[in-house]
Amino acid sequence: MTGLINNCRVAVCLTTVLLLAGCIHTVSSVKPVPDTTDMVYIPEGWFLMGSREDDGIPGQSVGVDEIPQHSVYVNGFYMDRFEVTVEKYRRFLDVTGRKAPRIWTIESYINVYPEPEDTHPMKGVSWYDADSYCRWAGKRLPTEEEWEKAARGTDGRQWPWGNDFFGPEGKIMANTREARAGWTTPAGSYPEGVSPYGIYDMAGSVMEWTSSWYKPYPGSTLQREAFGEKYKVLRGGSWENPSVPFARSAYRHAVAPKWDHPAHGFRCAVDGL
Repeated sequence: MTGLINNCRVAVCLTTVLLLAGCIHTVSSVKPVPDTTDMVYIPEGWFLMGSREDDGIPGQSVGVDEIPQHSVYVNGFYMDRFEVTVEKYRRFLDVTGRKAPRIWTIESYINVYPEPEDTHPMKGVSWYDADSYCRWAGKRLPTEEEWEKAARGTDGRQWPWGNDFFGPEGKIMANTREARAGWTTPAGSYPEGVSPYGIYDMAGSVMEWTSSWYKPYPGSTLQREAFGEKYKVLRGGSWENPSVPFARSAYRHAVAPKWDHPAHGFRCAVDGL
């Protein structure tokens, strides 16, 4: 009888463990609900993507991989109003235990770049870091098409604010090399430079990862070994780059996804709910 009771106890314990394991698996597989409080909704519809040859000098002020300009239909989606900040990324590291970026840990970086400030955009992250953060937050990286529409609207403008880089009386509209800041600035520091949808810092400060592979545009005859599923596209320019061509809304920067350059940052997107 004692053996039977002990066997029953073991069976009950095993059943309990299996049930708990099942519950744990169920909880861990639940996708977090994204917080869209500080995101902007970009409505569905067509927009002009890429550049015309007469937008500048092809190969210099206009990238040949931006040509031809073409119409693209994008479903409605949400985009972060600001780039992901140091504060938010630090919280992600604390919760997940993910390894800190090299910009915070490698002496050669620490000696060159300022201390990370919570209100500044996160930088020095690889595509894998950015993708992991967005997934952790229940979001995703934007596609190249989504990013460009969010930056320039539907009318093919050169910059988020219009077709001239400088504002009234030569005002600097973004944190590019022309601003001479020498580093990132707090998110939202250039309110006059918002996109048509009210999104900040889509030109300058840090370049932003997208989910898209670097591929030729429809109708392009351009051939490059870099095309294919080798490099991811970054957008938006940075504090260390001149405005032309790097911070133009149509500019494409192809980079290996493992590269965690100090000028690489990101923001997240969410499908239209």
